[in-house]
Amino acid sequence: MRQVRAIPGERGFTLVEVLVVMAILGVLAAVATLSVAHFMGSGNASAANTELHHARLAIGGCMSEAEKDELDSSAPVDWDGSAGVVTDTSDEGVVCDASSYLQGRHLKATYIVAPNGEITGVTDQEWSGITWVDDHWEK
Repeated sequence: MRQVRAIPGERGFTLVEVLVVMAILGVLAAVATLSVAHFMGSGNASAANTELHHARLAIGGCMSEAEKDELDSSAPVDWDGSAGVVTDTSDEGVVCDASSYLQGRHLKATYIVAPNGEITGVTDQEWSGITWVDDHWEK
């Protein structure tokens, strides 16, 4: 086996120096993790509010197409973007389905839709790190 000789005047790191470097790296990793978690949470809130906007537009488009102020349902319904749940029938008998305005998108939340077309709450959601507050999503 070959022996390694130290070069005169060269020294290695002391245990204290190695521990200080490890502590600094640990603090930097913690700060980076918190920053990424904050960034991810605010991204989910923005995405959820965008989805909510699309759901409201779909319901409004359906009601506008049917030229009605009320949906077919006389009680609030839970809607996740599925067909046949949020509908409105025109005076001519043409049924408009709000899901057709979503163009096949699946909603990650199940919204409570009142007969007047307003979204009044949420019964279920797949988003992480956000909550429903009044009429929108917050981190």
